[in-house]
Amino acid sequence: MKALFYLGPKKLEMRDIPIPEINDREYLIKIVSCGICGSDFEGYLGKTGRRTPPMIMGHEFSGIVEKAPNINAKFQIGQKVVVFPKFFCGECEFCKKGLINVCPNGICMGVLDNNGAMCEYVNIEEKYLIPIDDHLDFNIAAMAEPLAVAYRAVSKITDKDLDSSENFLVIGAGTIGLLAIAILNYRGAKNIFVSDTMDYRLNIAKKMGATYTINPIKENLIENIKEITNSKMCDFSIEAVGITPTASSSLDCLKIGGTAIWIGNAQKMIEVNMQKIVTTELTIKGNYVYNFDDFKTCVNLLLNNSIDVSPVITDKYSFNDSIIAFEALENNPKGEKIKIILEM
Repeated sequence: MKALFYLGPKKLEMRDIPIPEINDREYLIKIVSCGICGSDFEGYLGKTGRRTPPMIMGHEFSGIVEKAPNINAKFQIGQKVVVFPKFFCGECEFCKKGLINVCPNGICMGVLDNNGAMCEYVNIEEKYLIPIDDHLDFNIAAMAEPLAVAYRAVSKITDKDLDSSENFLVIGAGTIGLLAIAILNYRGAKNIFVSDTMDYRLNIAKKMGATYTINPIKENLIENIKEITNSKMCDFSIEAVGITPTASSSLDCLKIGGTAIWIGNAQKMIEVNMQKIVTTELTIKGNYVYNFDDFKTCVNLLLNNSIDVSPVITDKYSFNDSIIAFEALENNPKGEKIKIILEM
């Protein structure tokens, strides 16, 4: 089978390797669609240290059961599936608390040295498979993974909080930020501010449900929010970039007692105004991937057409052109390439 190998910063190679063998607990999944995650691209650039070459990236994918175990197989050959890519042991203290997203015994597919889905076949245990109906497009189904990241972040805002809050800010209109906007809109958030440095992405943000869009290169983000909200500022902010300036903005925009939810993870170390956090009693909540219920909920949101993720999918490439797809993301000055799907 063909597999796209990451060999180091900006070095990819398509290789022919054997189709994996399955054991009596595994299914062979023929991959149909695989998204390029922002973390895959940052890994490709060599920025994060979260990809250890040589390895196969990719964790946003859907496919078809090609082979099933001979005994007690829940899913039949030909079943369309989405794969939950964050492996977990189910036995540690974190798993028992429902925090399988931080299980130390399971690495996400396509991260560090754990091979992922930018290949033609993978072998997967039954507990990680989620069936999907025939009517759901494979490309849309592959969006369940990034949608689940955004869903878990927005879920940190309770229904009570949502009802009593007026203003929300999403910083970063990449895939995760745009999906967070869609979920906020789906849940009935009142005023959704969106900040991004690329006007193309701000236009997509409006399609996803943004109320106000601000380009901080052209306008003062905090002063604009202050003016529009009559100095009330924001109840919640969602930071989906992960660098010092945007992390700072996620705090500066908040009212006294406000909450920032951080998803972005581009920069390992950042600097923030600790005095502001302390003297205005701000709350910062981290968000790391998702749990199984989050993921299944997002599959159902897609199955029921409750959230339209199609505006986020800007490009589709043949798997044979995967290297060209990564190079296209490098040459993306206007941000017009958001989610690229590799089609097998």
